[in-house]
Amino acid sequence: MVKRKVELDTIQSVYSALSHRLLGSGDDFFHGNEKNVDFLLDLVTRTVEKGESNSLLILGPHGVGRTALVKKVLKEASKQKSWVENAVIVELNGFIAIDDKIALKEITRQLNLENVVGNKVFGSFADHFSFLLASLKSGDKDSKPIIFVLEEFDTFCNHKNQSLLYNLFDIAQSRAVPICVIGVSCQIDVTELLEKRVKSRFSHRHLNLMHFEEFDKYLEMFQAFLILEKSNNVSDFQVWNKMVEKTFQDPQIQNFLEDKLFIYDKSVSFMRQFLHSLLVCMLAQNEQKINLELFDAALQQSCASFSVQPLDNIIKDLSILEVCILIAVKHITEIYDHEPFNFEMVFHEYVKFRRRRLTNLTEERSVIFKCWENLIGLEMIIPKVSGEKCRSQQAEYILNVFHIPVTTLKKSVEKYPHCPTEVLQWLTSSTHNSASFS
Repeated sequence: MVKRKVELDTIQSVYSALSHRLLGSGDDFFHGNEKNVDFLLDLVTRTVEKGESNSLLILGPHGVGRTALVKKVLKEASKQKSWVENAVIVELNGFIAIDDKIALKEITRQLNLENVVGNKVFGSFADHFSFLLASLKSGDKDSKPIIFVLEEFDTFCNHKNQSLLYNLFDIAQSRAVPICVIGVSCQIDVTELLEKRVKSRFSHRHLNLMHFEEFDKYLEMFQAFLILEKSNNVSDFQVWNKMVEKTFQDPQIQNFLEDKLFIYDKSVSFMRQFLHSLLVCMLAQNEQKINLELFDAALQQSCASFSVQPLDNIIKDLSILEVCILIAVKHITEIYDHEPFNFEMVFHEYVKFRRRRLTNLTEERSVIFKCWENLIGLEMIIPKVSGEKCRSQQAEYILNVFHIPVTTLKKSVEKYPHCPTEVLQWLTSSTHNSASFS
């Protein structure tokens, strides 16, 4: 019996079906993290069905799937009859709603209350906001539950007096109207930006999302991106899915992904770029199924398109002093086997290099600490913990972690314009050899 093959026209239809998933915003596709999905789904469901109010922050680095998680949960919740009949969703983005006045207008628009507000004059933000919520009451006793999703939550902390956040959290705490406030931010210590009165009304619930730590989860996500469903309108989608599953069971393919991709870049954005290149290579070479040669060709194409990495653009805008601090961090993490580190450890490592190899650099502590804060602001160095645990510590002794792969850092620094030879030598030296610089 001759095995059925995935014909070229099927590959074209597969590409059409998957191109949006791989090249779109990525917010409409979410896989894994079932525990977080269940937790958030339960939270919003209780708000709609039982009238419970609550607040939550979803934190994690860019591209980890924070917004995709929220959209996945809201999509699942919308299948419930009680949700369709009662729930109201308000989505605000801090980059658009740059002040409370704009935020109120957007809330009014999304709640379809423009005609209700009309030309009414309100004495304060709280009066206006309370009137909006009161307008949603259906009957004498019940109010429609509202789910507020605040993208770029940290930018709302810059609003005057944090009035919007105060009123949202205050209503959630008082249970006057059933609401659930979901904040989404990449700033893991964002609660430190909240005023005391606002923080006291926040529930202090967090969901922390991180990039893949285990290769098995990474491989599972890789396969999930290529799996088709009946709704994708591909006639031979089952044949395609079986071929994909068989491909990712191949030890050679698994070794390739682990050695060439997982170690290099764990981000979902690079994964999507690579898989799109893989489909393009299949079309270009008239291949009927995925093989190791296609993976290698896709990697070369992806690396060519990623020749200018986002990290390259960030590092080229840094000062040479900030680059040196990153290299010092790299050596510290290697010496102490990726254990957390603080500013004092990095400062000491930098001073040793500066005194021996590049004395024209500054050694002034305040200047170096300012560079250190800038790198933290760019999320190149991330505090290990946030919140109350950091309050009692001096900034110089707060523990941090370094999440940038060493190979990626090396490639980006090597592209730094007019980088001193001494710095490049320090970058490529091993932890053992780096001792010679001291």
